[in-house]
Amino acid sequence: GQGYVVGMNRDELRSRPAALPPELHKQQGVQVLYPRETSGGTWIACNAYGNALALLNWYDGASPRGSKRVSRGVLIPSLIHEASAVATGRRLASLDLEGIHPFRLVGAFRDEQIVCEWRWNGGGIRKLSFPWELRHWFSSSLSDAKAGEMRGQICAEIARREAPVSSEWLIRLHRSHGANPGPYSICVHRPDAVTVSYTEVRCDSAMAQMSYLSGSPCQKLGFDVRKHILL
Repeated sequence: GQGYVVGMNRDELRSRPAALPPELHKQQGVQVLYPRETSGGTWIACNAYGNALALLNWYDGASPRGSKRVSRGVLIPSLIHEASAVATGRRLASLDLEGIHPFRLVGAFRDEQIVCEWRWNGGGIRKLSFPWELRHWFSSSLSDAKAGEMRGQICAEIARREAPVSSEWLIRLHRSHGANPGPYSICVHRPDAVTVSYTEVRCDSAMAQMSYLSGSPCQKLGFDVRKHILL
């Protein structure tokens, strides 16, 4: 209809410092909303145009040239002020990505009713566009392909049992473990890494709202923080 709901688990090493909850910021005069690492980077954001961006590490992408010099977390703060998919892609193409490891950047653009994905493999950017419908992306340092296969099966099974039409469905999905908690369950549990937060962006014709749960979503019932931007 006139909006969308996006849910995102963030999976990180257990040794990584906890992130800071969402706050309102201004980028190039535009109100934006995102959680952030202590260094300032982020993995998900929304803006006053009703757009959202989410960043995934692309472990199965081509190897980057040279060593990592810049965190992928700087990308979204550099892009989230843009008003459209075209402007976002143009701004991304203007950035110096040398030294940034491969990533997949996914954007939901409310007014255009389009979902876009930009893939950086260390040498070039490829853009993909998708219809305005349900879609999933998966990432794992063990194997993106394996994560896509196993988590995709969990998503399909849950969608068969219940129509995916609400944010309640979405958070139940992100709390799920399939047969067992493990490295390829949607809520990740590994000896060295775990799902450390769940973020949800709900956007309609009047408001973009970000809800944030710190910790494993399977272990908490409610959100810790809700913030919004009036559109």
